[in-house]
Amino acid sequence: MKRKIFTTILAAIAAGNLFFVSPAHAEVKNYDGVGEYIMSDFETPDVAKQRAKLYAERNAQEQAGVYVKSYSKMSNFELVADEIESMTSGILKIISVNYKMIPMEEYGGIMYRALIVASIDSDNVDEWISRSLSERESLVEKNLALQKQLEEQERLIAKLKSEAQRNNSPENREKLQQEFSAADKIFMSNVQLEEGNRLVLINSDWAYEKALNCWTEAIELNPQNALAYEARGYYFLYYTRSYSESLNDYMRAIKLRPDNAENYFYRGTCYLNLNDLDSAKTDFERAISLNPQMSAPYGELAFIYVPIDPLKAIEFADRALEFDNRNWRAYYSRGLALFTMHNYEAALEDAKEALRWGCGDAYQLIGDCYGMMGNREEAEKYWELAKDPPAFG
Repeated sequence: MKRKIFTTILAAIAAGNLFFVSPAHAEVKNYDGVGEYIMSDFETPDVAKQRAKLYAERNAQEQAGVYVKSYSKMSNFELVADEIESMTSGILKIISVNYKMIPMEEYGGIMYRALIVASIDSDNVDEWISRSLSERESLVEKNLALQKQLEEQERLIAKLKSEAQRNNSPENREKLQQEFSAADKIFMSNVQLEEGNRLVLINSDWAYEKALNCWTEAIELNPQNALAYEARGYYFLYYTRSYSESLNDYMRAIKLRPDNAENYFYRGTCYLNLNDLDSAKTDFERAISLNPQMSAPYGELAFIYVPIDPLKAIEFADRALEFDNRNWRAYYSRGLALFTMHNYEAALEDAKEALRWGCGDAYQLIGDCYGMMGNREEAEKYWELAKDPPAFG
């Protein structure tokens, strides 16, 4: 049940207007991946193995990406290259990993070869395709940011290895050892971040708690990893509803990525749930200034303005729906505003749209609208549903 509720929230926060037709039967495709990494004198076998495993995963992802592209076309859905890469990276399930240590006499070191078996489940592809446009764009942006961090790491390690070859003096070795150690922590932080993200996208029932451990470890390894704070903050906000913990994570994320609109939106959502409306309003406005086409903050501003200025609430809701016609918060807020203006028929229409896209609070509003319109039977039916709203998804 928790997984269904969490998945519904994910879709509801930033919904788009995309529909697809999937093939009739789910299928699982397996892929073999091979990756190699030559370990320097300054690195540990555990980290070297992880680097080889990363290359093996990329090898498997390239193969799986061909299938994902073909499958999406069968589903009458065209994916761009960045989205194929992000989806494949996120839903690739590692079934087994084996390592082989190979002495490299010409390099004076040891090479680790990782051999993995990984799978892609078409159900996970379907789930990705069914996500809203804005949610998919967000996942792609975060994956690209993570891949950028990993690429920066590769360049740093190559630079350190080159320096080690040029100057192998005892003084320089001590300095390099410290730099390699610091680089390894950053790398392992990104490994844990990616693993946590993948666990959530695969959507196993037990995945969320395990993902939380991954993100926390990522932060402990590298307290400057903004993406890890964002991932954990999102979990706290929508899964455990630990608003103070989520707020703390988004505070850190904003310091590290101050130009990311989503971070302000999610921090604003924390403030809203903590009943700090002024701070919430400021953050939603900041999110809009950074991304004027982001629907979600308009929907939240509409909700804030319902008791203050119903007409302004309707304006914000209209703006939200201009960018996302599945934004349940916008429908619900506009419905509330219309209800306060005694336009019960229009309010009922919006409340039903809100319910359609996952808003459990809409049951009460629908009941209230029917009640004001004199339809007692329908009103009582929805009031009863409002006491224990059915799970969506």
